[in-house]
Amino acid sequence: MKLLSVIVFGITASCSMASNVLVGYFPNWLYARFPVSSIDFSKYTHINYAFAIMIKDATPEWTDPQQVSTQLPQLVTAAHAKNAKVLISIGGWSGCLTFSSMAADPTQRATFIAWNVAQVTNYKIDGIDIDWEYPGRQGAGCNVVSLENDANNFLTLLQELRKALDSSFGAGKIDITIAARVRTFDTSSGNMPDVSAFAAVIDRFNVMTYDINGAWNSTTGPNAPFNFQPGYGDADSYVSGIQAWLKAGVPAKKIVPGLAFYGRSASVVPSGDSLDAYWQDPYCSKDPGGLSGVWRYGNLRSQGVLSSPTTASAGWTRTWDNVTQTPWLFNPSSKIFISYDDPLSIQIKVNYALCLNLGGVMVWSVDEDSSGGELLQAAAAISSGKYQYQ
Repeated sequence: MKLLSVIVFGITASCSMASNVLVGYFPNWLYARFPVSSIDFSKYTHINYAFAIMIKDATPEWTDPQQVSTQLPQLVTAAHAKNAKVLISIGGWSGCLTFSSMAADPTQRATFIAWNVAQVTNYKIDGIDIDWEYPGRQGAGCNVVSLENDANNFLTLLQELRKALDSSFGAGKIDITIAARVRTFDTSSGNMPDVSAFAAVIDRFNVMTYDINGAWNSTTGPNAPFNFQPGYGDADSYVSGIQAWLKAGVPAKKIVPGLAFYGRSASVVPSGDSLDAYWQDPYCSKDPGGLSGVWRYGNLRSQGVLSSPTTASAGWTRTWDNVTQTPWLFNPSSKIFISYDDPLSIQIKVNYALCLNLGGVMVWSVDEDSSGGELLQAAAAISSGKYQYQ
């Protein structure tokens, strides 16, 4: 392992130059707009195929089984040809209705685990990614929630899943990962201070260091801040999320923080890019419908908002914030504010992950980059181990 001493954000640190993972989430609803052949397997080491959903009982469901039966084998074949791995992700924002009730019941846990073992067997996948949003916290409005029991039941589920996968396929052969909030699990006594028991059975904690602020906030703030700036949104950030899981007992090499290949707009009525459309959670009428306000980085470039990665087009003003280490755009005519990540902010986050010797970084999602892969190129330094200088 090669070490490089550098000054990062005013702090001298020894930065690991070892090879790390670059995980990309691949939504299974993209269809022809972003086929498997569009994924750059020369850079991604792992692809998380999202999502199978938990909307009734204990058995995950694919929203389009026919699509999955064709697309998932294509993905596995293409990934394995390039020595990349494929995991299936279960849950997501609108797919966690019954996680809590399933995890609380031994019989239902067994049903859930048997389904996962069957997916590994049938599709030759390399792992399972549990995206329960969020144990002990409401998440989508129709989710079953038990603040007192969710975290402990989640641990039991993961331990039993680990045992079943090891028994069926060999010890440690199949990965188990989770998509984790920027704070540790919610319990009746606060955020769980020690998650080392989870770390014993989980291979990677994909920390969702994005969606920290958006149109739902009472004040505007960056979608994915590197550091928190008081007065601008919620008191969470890329750095605080990583530090929370480290402090709670997760080894650095098992922490994989997230990079957002998209931004979020704010205005009186937030409106996203050309792909944004009115959306209502089909499984939960309690959650209000509307436009998402999401701007994919690729559409910021293709729709004439950014003329270069760091230059705003006419009508827009780009500003860099030195605390949150993110850019933002403002259009004085439309009064639209867009917080997003660009190659420079991605570079800062990758450098921090390298200097803490983390396991790598992950991306939501593989389809949202520019046609030239400007963000992916910056993110890929995590795998090459090359520290990036501005």
